[in-house]
Amino acid sequence: MSLAGADAAEARRKAASTLGYYNLKLGPAALRFASGLGVEFNDNVNNSTTNTEADVSFRPSISAQLLWPVTDQNSLNLSVGAGYSVYVRHRKLDQIFLTPGSELSFDLYVGNFWINLHDRFSVTDNAYQDPTVAGTGDYAQFQNALGLEATWDLNKIVLKAGYDHVNYVALGNDQNHPDGQSEVFSLSGGYAIKPGNLLGVELGGSLVHYTSTATNAPFSDASQWNAGLFYEAQVSQFLRFKGSAGYTIYSPDTADQSSSDYSGFYAQLGLTHRINQYVDYSLSGGRSISFGFFGGTVDLYSARWQANWKVLYDIGLSTSLTYEHGTQIYSGSERFDRYGPGLTVSRPLTTKLSGSLAYQFYNRSSDLADRSYFLNIITLTLAYQF
Repeated sequence: MSLAGADAAEARRKAASTLGYYNLKLGPAALRFASGLGVEFNDNVNNSTTNTEADVSFRPSISAQLLWPVTDQNSLNLSVGAGYSVYVRHRKLDQIFLTPGSELSFDLYVGNFWINLHDRFSVTDNAYQDPTVAGTGDYAQFQNALGLEATWDLNKIVLKAGYDHVNYVALGNDQNHPDGQSEVFSLSGGYAIKPGNLLGVELGGSLVHYTSTATNAPFSDASQWNAGLFYEAQVSQFLRFKGSAGYTIYSPDTADQSSSDYSGFYAQLGLTHRINQYVDYSLSGGRSISFGFFGGTVDLYSARWQANWKVLYDIGLSTSLTYEHGTQIYSGSERFDRYGPGLTVSRPLTTKLSGSLAYQFYNRSSDLADRSYFLNIITLTLAYQF
């Protein structure tokens, strides 16, 4: 079925027009609200080898979803999750946060075209969420991506083009890295070998600019270009695969001879598999060159496995394992490895209230002094659906 054709547009409209349970109806628009409270214990809030200090933080939050079917084929969507983290001892780490996935988007269907306009935003406040951060817990970054994506679906052939303007703003008190912005372009064309299987070519580019740079710093204006192949396959009803691979070139805009062009192969792989009604898992990983990290531009290898186990009545169990290997592209840079298992247990407490208990461990090793650490994180969360 055509992704952006009349049938798909109608199916997507029907799915989008049913927000499900909602708390407030304003004409055709429906709103749904939820709230939460998290209590987190971290035995190394400074992500440090020598300055290991423990602390407890309280994280109240609220989320809202809005669906407004403007016409039969066009809809406006808003999803926001926001909160504030308050630390008992390290009050300088107090910070607002916006959950990933917060966005304002508008879907527009015109014939075989599907155009998505969006503004996606997030504030990351936990330093351990960024694998390049070490030696400090005072880390927070605001990211905002404003752009559009257009899909032209001709049944057997699917063409896509996208553009995003991304802003990176440092919010921590002691951060010494500059704000930045990037222009991100993408173009792809795929051919449906058979239903559910798409093979194609992808092109991309990024132009990154920092508000201030130094000759001998890991932050340098640069451009990056990539070209490769992608393949998406619905192998079976319960197994789906998605992957891409190609070649990328990174070119810093600096007179420093030690920061020459950097090029290499990239790959991104993803697999989701539902084994049976009790177990499902996902695998993802690959190699990428990432902008906007704490350490500037990073050549990052990553792998993640996550499984959900429905083996206990009314209790959800999730396990995960993450591994990352990174290299700062700037000459004389850091090389690091980080891995960590995770465990989450969740259970509904009432019809509207649910609770979860999570544990995460990280061990980071580095070839630079004072940038290795290990930490344990225990989080208790209560979520209430109004």
